[in-house]
Amino acid sequence: MKESTLRLIQYTLGIVITIAIIFHLQIFTSLIGLGYVQGLTWEAVVSRMSNAFYDALYAILLFAVLTHGLIGIRNILYELVMDAFKRRVITLVLLIIFIILFIYGLVPIVAAGGG
Repeated sequence: MKESTLRLIQYTLGIVITIAIIFHLQIFTSLIGLGYVQGLTWEAVVSRMSNAFYDALYAILLFAVLTHGLIGIRNILYELVMDAFKRRVITLVLLIIFIILFIYGLVPIVAAGGG
């Protein structure tokens, strides 16, 4: 993939992460007027975990954070390695890491979706 395309994806994912985090924090602070710690009850967490909208929000956030982070790591490693074969290996290893971490992070989201 071209570096300019990856840079655009990186910036776009940064925006997606920012919006999702703001939305996530807004949900937490507006649960009850008592504030974050006192307003976060077990019932509120369970009801949010069984809501498909929040499952989708957290899956999007997981995808965006993993992709954003691994593209950044790839760019750093590419600055250190100039060999084309090693760069392909780096990309493949990071793709495998992405798949493993995405599945690992998606399991609790899907499991909680059953209510």
